[in-house]
Amino acid sequence: IGAGPAGLTAALELLRHTDVKPIVIEATNRNGGISATINHRGNRIDIGGHRFFSKSDRVMDWWVDILPVDATAFDDNPELLISYQNKQRSLTADQAGGAPRSEDDVMLVRNRTSRIFYGGKFYDYPISLSLQTISNLGLGRMVKIGFSYIRARLFPIRNEQNLEQFFINRFGRELYATFFRDYTHKVWGVPCTEITAEWGAQRIKGLSITKAIGHAFKQIFSSTRSINQKKTETSLIEYFLYPKFGPGQMWDCVARDVEALGGEIHYGYRVDEVDISGNGKNVTSVSCVNPETQDRYDLPTDFCFSTMPIRTLVKSIKPS
Repeated sequence: IGAGPAGLTAALELLRHTDVKPIVIEATNRNGGISATINHRGNRIDIGGHRFFSKSDRVMDWWVDILPVDATAFDDNPELLISYQNKQRSLTADQAGGAPRSEDDVMLVRNRTSRIFYGGKFYDYPISLSLQTISNLGLGRMVKIGFSYIRARLFPIRNEQNLEQFFINRFGRELYATFFRDYTHKVWGVPCTEITAEWGAQRIKGLSITKAIGHAFKQIFSSTRSINQKKTETSLIEYFLYPKFGPGQMWDCVARDVEALGGEIHYGYRVDEVDISGNGKNVTSVSCVNPETQDRYDLPTDFCFSTMPIRTLVKSIKPS
């Protein structure tokens, strides 16, 4: 259920390694889920700017098997430093996947550039200690941020309960109020006071002003171009792989492989019944409907993989 990254990966792995012939049911008319790339009047727009970065050797190999790294990435540098799981290796052209399906079916090496538009000016995201940042903020606000950060380090909030307290302890109240509070509320639709501190630890993964300053100084004296950096905070990674035509290109290629190997993908059908009436544990059949035509499929199943939202799955289970 679902032709996003999880559903399509499962289908392809089943076809590659088992005798199972998967049937993928997708509610929309595209692949990739929230990693899709929409073609709007000839313009490709990513639903989300998904970076192709992993510290897992298996995941990286899987990606470049589908979309090899563009050979021109090695024109200026014969090798790219890959490091993850406490290991390092140099990625050369010979290790960057096989021959691409076409000149466009490739991964590009890209420098991350993210921006926050605040107070009529653009700032690096994550916030970096750069001359532009200092100039945009102005001396007065920089002094406030500095003293606020020192106060937070000297007198941290004990027993963090929410994301607001998490941010204040790591960045100070002034910087939190300037960038993190409203931005987080807009992106996730929930105020920081209603998000747990544990969620912040997962998203930020140890990033702090101290580490940002250390990273800034390190970059001044470093000339190594790296995609996977085990010792770099994930939010500070600067080089990563990206499909030439956006993340959706990866999943379009995987979908073609699924169908080429004998799997089926049915688009425009929404699963509305997952039957467990047999013994209450195993899914015996799945029903899906096309909302526009009202055509319905009733599919008996040996196994069912669901990647749709949990709340939708729960509502679909019969008997309830």
